Amino acid sequence: MEHYIPSFTDISNWNKKPYSSTGGTRAKKIYIDLQNDQEYFFKGSKKLKNGTFKYPNEFWSEIISSKVGQWLGFDLLDYNIAFDINDEQQIGCISKSMIVHTENKLSEGVEYLRGFDPSYIPSDDESRYTFNFIRQTLQSFELSDSEKKFVEMLVFDAIIGNSDRHQENWGFISDFKKTFEEINQKIQDDKNVIKKIGLRIKRVLARATQEISSDDELRSTSMNKNILRTQSSIINTSFSPIYDSGCCLGRELENEKIEKMLANQIMIEKYVLRGKAEVRWEEGPAKPKHFDLLKQLKNEFSSLYSDIDQKLSDKYSYEKLENLILKIDSNLPKELSKFKLSNNRKKLMLKLIPLRLEKVREV
Repeated sequence: MEHYIPSFTDISNWNKKPYSSTGGTRAKKIYIDLQNDQEYFFKGSKKLKNGTFKYPNEFWSEIISSKVGQWLGFDLLDYNIAFDINDEQQIGCISKSMIVHTENKLSEGVEYLRGFDPSYIPSDDESRYTFNFIRQTLQSFELSDSEKKFVEMLVFDAIIGNSDRHQENWGFISDFKKTFEEINQKIQDDKNVIKKIGLRIKRVLARATQEISSDDELRSTSMNKNILRTQSSIINTSFSPIYDSGCCLGRELENEKIEKMLANQIMIEKYVLRGKAEVRWEEGPAKPKHFDLLKQLKNEFSSLYSDIDQKLSDKYSYEKLENLILKIDSNLPKELSKFKLSNNRKKLMLKLIPLRLEKVREV
């Protein structure tokens, strides 16, 4: 389990990209490691209008969910501890960029959903954010093979209690470099492949031309739809590793509430059972509870559930989880001990994760 203990990196002297704050609910900045010129994302907590930071322990939840997920066999982006003495928050989590701009591209889920249905506006249409809508979108873009990956992500969210799997917190990576290399190899092996590839491109472009409306307002959306369709039908496109999972593991709870919960198992069980998923099973104003959503999904993905259940059975033990959680901040330098995760939060996580795992496996 030692290789799941997060590393610590002082990024105070790394290059920070100007105006690099990105979207989302939390502060996110781009840094460049001078030693290898690679891009990393550094995340802290959302800054409030009064100057304080919302959920200052959220970066720990991101790191722990990353390490726990990897240990249990899910495909997660790796998050570790980072420190920048010049940043107003100083401490946070860091992850290497999933893409290299000259080689591939990440397209977030919202791009596909709006490409499939331009009338869909996430901020106004929360009730339409359903599994069936997502499934129809994947089918439209010839990405149905990724349904199982999406379901695995929802199962993982239930294990950690993530309540924020919105349209920008999942996506697809289009690997241009790999595709070009494969095409070049095919051309060398079979000259007729040029004709086959050319015809496929023509079909996609013809469909794009047919669908582009003369209405200026619709044209950009339709063009984006067909750019995505071209990517998914010609370029090697795969579901990305799971990322942005920090809205979990009681990160919103105040210290006093945690103390009360640790003394009352019923409070912990109620907290776990009322946790809700962002993705709905069917249209409606109410978000489903995690385990209710999983029950609905199980009817169509029973074999996948069996595989996940077997994987959890093979990998999980409370002793290993305890070792991971208790050592999660062990690589923090002594002078930064004020940023350690409190013992009570660790104890709470050691109650939440086993209980959630039990509920998932009961499904």
